[in-house]
Amino acid sequence: MLKKNIDKNEIIFILNNLRDEDECELLALWGEDWRNKALSSFEGEEVLILYGKDNYCNFVPIAMGGFCELFEKDSKIACVWMLTTKFIKYNKLLLSKNLKQQINNASEKYDIMYNYIYKSNYEAKNWLRKMGFKFDNPRPEKLKIAKDFEFFYKLNKRKEYY
Repeated sequence: MLKKNIDKNEIIFILNNLRDEDECELLALWGEDWRNKALSSFEGEEVLILYGKDNYCNFVPIAMGGFCELFEKDSKIACVWMLTTKFIKYNKLLLSKNLKQQINNASEKYDIMYNYIYKSNYEAKNWLRKMGFKFDNPRPEKLKIAKDFEFFYKLNKRKEYY
């Protein structure tokens, strides 16, 4: 099940059960206070929550993510993000199906989707590559990227209307 977040407890559950790679990424990005900084960054934002099963077959939040819109003149740009829990390993097919659907829907809306990822988050890099994101590093010159992070992006076919 995928839903828009209305409960801070779902976000806290995900942050308390992050995959090691996602926790390392937040620690590298925000330091020791990463949990509080993450919580405050989600306040007032639309967050998609994916539910799946834990190791005891309980129905729990297993991932969260979203698209932060950055509209500039004629371009529609979104910063994409996702955090996953250790329970993803029990829900790989569910995650893959939902990721594909969300990225396909967003591809209709945005010309460019991008973000950066921590160097050791290999599993997430694989998901991103499967969804059509590239890591060939043509990042915008003014975009500041923290040490040990890699830029990724996806250009979508633009529909021209005459």
